[in-house]
Amino acid sequence: MSSAEPSAASAGEDPSVSSEAIRNYVIAVDDLLLDVPWRRRRELIADLQEHLREHPDQITVEQPQDYAAELRAAAGAVPGGFLSGFRSASWPTPLEWWESVLRGAALILLALLGYKILDYLSYFVVGDASSQGPWPGAIDSALQTLYPVPAFRGSTGTGLLIYAPLAVLVGQLTTAAVLLRAPQRRPMLRILSYISLGVVLVLLGYGAIRSIG
Repeated sequence: MSSAEPSAASAGEDPSVSSEAIRNYVIAVDDLLLDVPWRRRRELIADLQEHLREHPDQITVEQPQDYAAELRAAAGAVPGGFLSGFRSASWPTPLEWWESVLRGAALILLALLGYKILDYLSYFVVGDASSQGPWPGAIDSALQTLYPVPAFRGSTGTGLLIYAPLAVLVGQLTTAAVLLRAPQRRPMLRILSYISLGVVLVLLGYGAIRSIG
C-alpha cells in the first residue's frame, strides 16, 4: 500500500481535483485566448493540459483569467478587437470562421425575405396596385427570388458579388460582438450554426423545388 502512494503522487494525481473541474478550467482558458492565432492557441492549450495532468492543483492556485493573461503574454499576442475575425489565423478556428459566414448568410437571407414580403404587400402602404397580393402569394414570390442567389438590381451575378462578402462581414461582426462580451458562449454559436444551415437549406431548397415545378 505504501509503495502505491508515492506512485500516485509522482503521477501528479490529486483526488481533490476532479477531471471535470480540470476540463472546465481548460475550456475557460481557451475561451480567454481567442485573440491568439488558433494554431498557437492550440499549442498553448495542449501544453496546459499536459501541465494540469502533472499538477492538477494548479486550478486552485490561479484563476483562468490570470493564467490566460500569462499565456497571452508569452505568445506575444495583441488583442485584435472587434475586427479580429478578419485575421485568417484566428477567430477562433477555421471551422468556426466558416460557421460565422453561414450564420451571416442566414441573417441576410432572412432580412431579404422580410424585405421582399413587405415589397409584395406594399400596396397597403404606398398604394402600388402592381405589388398587391395575399400573404401566401407574397411569401411564395419572395422565396423564389432568393434562389439560387438573391439578385441585386436585377442581376444574380451582382447579387453574388454583393451578398457573399456581406455574409462574411455580418457573420464576423456578429460573432465578434458575442465573443468579446461572452466568450463562453461558443457552444451557443455552434447551435446557431446548425439552425442557420437549416434556414439556408429551407429557403434555397424551396426556391429550387419551385423552379423545377
